Amino acid sequence: MADDHPTNRAVVEVILGMIDVDLVQVEDGLQAVTAFKADDFDVVLMDLQMPVMDGLTAIREIRKFEVEQGRPRVPVLAVTANAMSEHVQASRAAGADHHIAKPIIPDLLIGAIIQSTAEAAAAEHAGRAAQA
Repeated sequence: MADDHPTNRAVVEVILGMIDVDLVQVEDGLQAVTAFKADDFDVVLMDLQMPVMDGLTAIREIRKFEVEQGRPRVPVLAVTANAMSEHVQASRAAGADHHIAKPIIPDLLIGAIIQSTAEAAAAEHAGRAAQA
């Protein structure tokens, strides 16, 4: 999870505590990209407005890295106060799979994570089956 505000990170940590996840937290987009390159993640939660590197740039960098490394596409959920239609379009254009508006509704966040990871697993399975 990348979010520059400690309260937002704490809220997400409490919400995700309901579904037993290992949560890695960073404070800006550059830290998110660095963490993504160093480890394997099932899903990325990305705020859009952060210092050092904004979320849209970070999402584009993650997608670029996946392609360059031949890695499977990891679901990226934009979790942001930027909830207008142009913000949703911008996050999708950058490569986000879902756009969750703040304040976060726990069921929506958990549902989007479950849906995204299931879709990613199905796509990876289909890709492996096509190669066989």
